[in-house]
Amino acid sequence: MAGGTGWVIRPGPTGGAPSVADPATGQPAPVPTVADDALWYETGHAGVRYRPIPRDKTRPLCHALSIDLEDWQQSVFDQSLPVSNRFVASTYRLLELLDEFGVRATFFVLGLAAEKAPSLIRELHACGHEVQTHGYDHTQVTAQDPDEFRRDLRKAKALVEDLTGAEVYGFRAPRFSIVESNLWALDVLADCGFLYDSSIFPMRIRGYGIGGWPRYEHRLRTPGGAELFEVPVATLALRGFRLPLGGGGYFRLFPYACIRLGLRWLHWRGMPAVLYFHPYEVDPDAFRELNLPVPWKTRLHQGLGRRGVLDKLREVLDEFPFAPLRELIPQQRLSEA
Repeated sequence: MAGGTGWVIRPGPTGGAPSVADPATGQPAPVPTVADDALWYETGHAGVRYRPIPRDKTRPLCHALSIDLEDWQQSVFDQSLPVSNRFVASTYRLLELLDEFGVRATFFVLGLAAEKAPSLIRELHACGHEVQTHGYDHTQVTAQDPDEFRRDLRKAKALVEDLTGAEVYGFRAPRFSIVESNLWALDVLADCGFLYDSSIFPMRIRGYGIGGWPRYEHRLRTPGGAELFEVPVATLALRGFRLPLGGGGYFRLFPYACIRLGLRWLHWRGMPAVLYFHPYEVDPDAFRELNLPVPWKTRLHQGLGRRGVLDKLREVLDEFPFAPLRELIPQQRLSEA
């Protein structure tokens, strides 16, 4: 039996537990535990369990495209700075490209960006894109306690809902900052009415990510017993190692041939890839025009490859089908939201 995350459950010996393996790596998964009427698996982190989402084979495979809508100078360079308006023009560049291919995406909107450009947020919703939240001011969840995180979530959620007139039920943390040390955030998300999260990077990277976390969309049972869906960004598994593929700096810096090969591999396996971008990644002239004392190392790290992102993205959209993240969540749950 193959689950929605790609785990393969093989019958065990008579009287024994089944063996579970990831077909991409051959590595064994944790021994399943039975809860309610379905199989759940231990993540090995803070009592969180997960359950694969069965793939709906009656629907064609579709990958998911997401945009973290924020301003570089405020969200990345210096959080004390005001939000500039550079992200607006960059977002419209992305919108033009998406419209060219008839693709709808998910926009995780920062609260400060929504306050800066409310008409843009309304337009995103009017054009049929999925509009969710990225928090209010890009404070990482690792820098908040549960009460601070709850206030941040509610403020950001209410702001976007007021602009679009639609419920916000999806979240992505700034810098994927739901990590092993603060999985209590999943309970706060569920308590605030969120249906899904896309904050856990399923491999350990400097500053974020959880090693060994399930790589594909799955249902979570939180430490407090609540449930919600987790939709991680794309990674590849190669001989027991995981490689980032999902977008951002990886998309800027990796040769397109590598990106294409990775996406083709996931597509062939029948596994959806979640990609993510920021508006500033299609703004190659920013560092020349911003009147900020940006160190040369930051200019190199944050600016290298920006000029080619739109062309790479155009090739990706031309070859692979994409949709908003909500398409990876069981539709009956969305109808209940």
